Amino acid sequence: DLETCTTSNYQKLFPYAIRANALVTTSDGSSSMATVCASSMALMDAGVPLPEHVAGVSVGCLQYTPENQPPKHLVLVDILGFEDHYSIMDFKIAGTMDR
Repeated sequence: DLETCTTSNYQKLFPYAIRANALVTTSDGSSSMATVCASSMALMDAGVPLPEHVAGVSVGCLQYTPENQPPKHLVLVDILGFEDHYSIMDFKIAGTMDR
């Protein structure tokens, strides 16, 4: 039963390792997250017993300093290329609705 699947018994159910490659023709911040979503759907379509779809989003943190004030931070979700370039930090979040 995939609903109650844990890592150890999932390895017994599907004892294989799969590497998914994706050709990304752009460099926007969430292009890598599109790869996560597409790989999840491709694996499910190929019959790999994944319990849920996986999705992801790219997040960036910008810092700006208003005149005569301490620095302020702004968190952006689903960032574009220029936001990725000028951010002081960026990271990716991926997962399923329940896990």
